[in-house]
Amino acid sequence: MWYLGFDRMDVEDEDKYSTTTIYLTSGAAMYKRTQLYLDPDKDEEKMGTFIFDHAAPYAAGFIKKWRSFLLVHAIFTLGSRSLERMSMVFINTFVDMIRHLDTEFDTVVDCVANGVIPDLDGIVDLRHHLEVNIIADPERAEELRRIGRPSSRPGWCRQVWPNLRSVHAIASGSFASSVPLARSFLGPDVDIHSLGYGTTECWMGAPYNPFELNQFKLIDYEIIELLDISESESIGGIAQLWEVEVGKRYEPVLTTRDGLWRYRLGDIVEVAGFDPADGIPIIQFVGRRNMGIRFPDFLVTEEEMRAAMSSTILNMSIKVINWTAAFDDRSLPATIGFFVELANAQDIGTPASDLALAPERLLDELSRSNNNVVWALGHDVFCKPTIWIVRSGTFSDFLQLKLDEGNKNTGQIKVPVILPKAAYVTWFANRVVQEFSRAAS
Repeated sequence: MWYLGFDRMDVEDEDKYSTTTIYLTSGAAMYKRTQLYLDPDKDEEKMGTFIFDHAAPYAAGFIKKWRSFLLVHAIFTLGSRSLERMSMVFINTFVDMIRHLDTEFDTVVDCVANGVIPDLDGIVDLRHHLEVNIIADPERAEELRRIGRPSSRPGWCRQVWPNLRSVHAIASGSFASSVPLARSFLGPDVDIHSLGYGTTECWMGAPYNPFELNQFKLIDYEIIELLDISESESIGGIAQLWEVEVGKRYEPVLTTRDGLWRYRLGDIVEVAGFDPADGIPIIQFVGRRNMGIRFPDFLVTEEEMRAAMSSTILNMSIKVINWTAAFDDRSLPATIGFFVELANAQDIGTPASDLALAPERLLDELSRSNNNVVWALGHDVFCKPTIWIVRSGTFSDFLQLKLDEGNKNTGQIKVPVILPKAAYVTWFANRVVQEFSRAAS
């Protein structure tokens, strides 16, 4: 499930003659197109064909609407009982596809039975290429109806695809929150494998341990150095790969191939060890540098919020689709507010539920990781975080919002740990259905 689309820009000289063509797309789309040797000038003739080992036709990779992109892939994927492997950029893409499939299960199964493509937004120019490739399969549809929708049983995916062995996607950092729900859909016999650690600037690291979703071996064909974040930000703080220390945190610095400029990536990684075969460092992604919610006297980092929420979610019986955070200063003392979408809206329950206890648990986790939070509590300049439960489908709608704003890649849109715009905070606030806060809990 990879988006393959791009924008095309023709560069003209002063006489209006085209001198060159520039293709504009995301790093993920470029990576996948390069991997598959896809020539943009031959896309049109391939639209109605299948790339080898792909369940959906080529045209499905050019759908720009998020819901339509997911549902079209779901229709073709459900029709393939022999499916063995799924691949996408981020694990939340898989979770969103299964959730949309759960909501529109009857419609999708009818499409499999009758061999039709439903009227979906944004597929007019691609419909013909999709329709010529879908084959009516009433027997498969009846099998799917007997199994039921994804929410009807744990490990649903192995019932639908008996040969499914693995899902490959980035599942660390902010995407780790989608892993528990993904595992509940997949069951114990389907593994999640990380794709690696990639950035816009270069491919940083390959998966090292297949069972550790946040463990990467730095690649050795780029010029990568590591800046010690505990030292002053100067040339003296830069360490070569053989000079780094296990347990220390660094900011990767990439030297570009064109011009040999050192370029700071703004990420923080921690050295977990070294590959005994060649001594290359094994790293873990920690977060973005200097990113967090700042209060007058202290900062709560993205890493601390992510760790607190992950721990809280793991200790709750309910499943969380996704979450994001914002500064909550509606009353004093100010705090952090978490917008959270639940996998099952029926999980919103009584005051004694896990959700009502979540603000206290979040506070405990933040206090453990950040001594300044303890100080702020004692001086009445911080309080228990707020939990805002948003209505079903909010995060999927948010991804479409980002696409509508100009994001060029259906498969590579992200939910930030901290909302960067006041307009986004307002957008989420308008979708809150229940609040658990200092007063409510």
